[in-house]
Amino acid sequence: MMGYERRAAAGGVAALREALSDLEIALRIYVPGYPVTDVVPALGGGARMATNEKVAMEVALGASASGRRSVVLVKHLGVNLLSDPLSIAPSHSIGAGLVVLVGEDVGPKGSQAEMDTRNYGPLCEIPVLEPSGPGLIYPALQEAYALSEKIRAPAMVRTTFEFAGGDGGPDYGPALNSARPDKREVGGLPTFDRSVWDLTAKGRHQRYRGEALPRMRSASERSSLNLLRDGEGDLGIIASGRPASFASKADHPLLVVGFSHPLPAEAIREFVSEHDKILVAEEPTPFIEARLMVCGDIFGKLTGHLPWGRMEEGDIERAADLIASGEEPGPAAPPQRFDERLASKTVCDDCPYLPLYEAVADLSVPVAGDAGCSIRAVRDPPGAVDVAYGLGSSVAVACGFGEKGVALVGDYAMAHSGLLGLIDAVNSDRDVLVVLLDNGVAAMTGGQRVPDLSPALRAIVPELRTIDLPAGRDEIIELLSLEMARPGVSLVVARGACPRFGPPR
Repeated sequence: MMGYERRAAAGGVAALREALSDLEIALRIYVPGYPVTDVVPALGGGARMATNEKVAMEVALGASASGRRSVVLVKHLGVNLLSDPLSIAPSHSIGAGLVVLVGEDVGPKGSQAEMDTRNYGPLCEIPVLEPSGPGLIYPALQEAYALSEKIRAPAMVRTTFEFAGGDGGPDYGPALNSARPDKREVGGLPTFDRSVWDLTAKGRHQRYRGEALPRMRSASERSSLNLLRDGEGDLGIIASGRPASFASKADHPLLVVGFSHPLPAEAIREFVSEHDKILVAEEPTPFIEARLMVCGDIFGKLTGHLPWGRMEEGDIERAADLIASGEEPGPAAPPQRFDERLASKTVCDDCPYLPLYEAVADLSVPVAGDAGCSIRAVRDPPGAVDVAYGLGSSVAVACGFGEKGVALVGDYAMAHSGLLGLIDAVNSDRDVLVVLLDNGVAAMTGGQRVPDLSPALRAIVPELRTIDLPAGRDEIIELLSLEMARPGVSLVVARGACPRFGPPR
């Protein structure tokens, strides 16, 4: 362990902007969505929005191969989509450093599901760094790029805190200004090494595991993100991410781990040996705790002492008191119910698509919505949507209903991944009515402009129908009923303006 200076955490957005500048990150690409949308300005004016996360990752791989450092900024659910190229890149190798910067929506507040992206570390065999507060984003990125170029593979930096403030992180740690990259050393970044093709697929993986994994373990043990506070007492706390800021305020010995994968095994082993009991504080799942359960007296989410998902400041002290008393944790809190007063989680009162939702509900057929605005139509009013899964999924989901149903899909969702479902529907001669909500913006992620898909849509479904909103309910019902009566794939493009973000295109 290294020595550390006491400091106040710097703002995460400012630290990110400075790090990307100092580290000379040439390609900055992102896909918006909570909680990363507010971080996009830190990427700078040269940043570009990608159609989806897989595309963003592939563009970054191209930049890396040509000797340019790159960053891919996505929310946690976006890692699912980019995991295909992410899983292939390590054994195939890269060139210049490539970092996937992930914002986890622990709670979740603006996502359809909670997920722990740390699992992609062992799955894809890449390093996962986890700064415990926004002020540590600079050294986290500095270490991530250095390690990425050393192992010739992407690295992931995972955040569970708010960049813009509110989650300052531990009030001790390496000073943000203690290390800056020497720009003279940044030049001459590596490019893709074609000698990798001299090996078989098995050989490439053998080489990566033999060379990269030991370097990852060494980097984890030596990371400046590992923070240690000695102290007396039977109970020690191991923390990562946002909960480390809570743990730093508790009066217990503390080890904050800066790598989620690989974990700093030697540091953890030494810390565990010095304490009779260990409380593991992390979000949102017991990723570290599950790996330490074989050690004996390990407490956390699996034992019921800490809540799954998002933690609050008092949770650690309550858990410590329970452990000290030997009492069993009480029953888990009942599932949270939807509060009808949360108007932002329902269709906006002035939405021009509200009559269309109502008309769809009147069809009395199964309806698939999307992770865009239409997911808000699952509740009354209008109660039009029956099921909703991932962004761009509604077309393919509706194709599986067994009868002709409706897919509601936004234009951003269609561009993101819905086109694949539409192509498959036409190719497989499915019975489905696809209603495209065409307002020209990604309304759920901040109003970013989306591409005009009209030429592609007409090439796929030449007989598509259009309707401009607002329109009378009778007109909408007549159009939808006619399309429902036709066999095969029907496509209705409903054009309207989002009251929040202006007219389309």
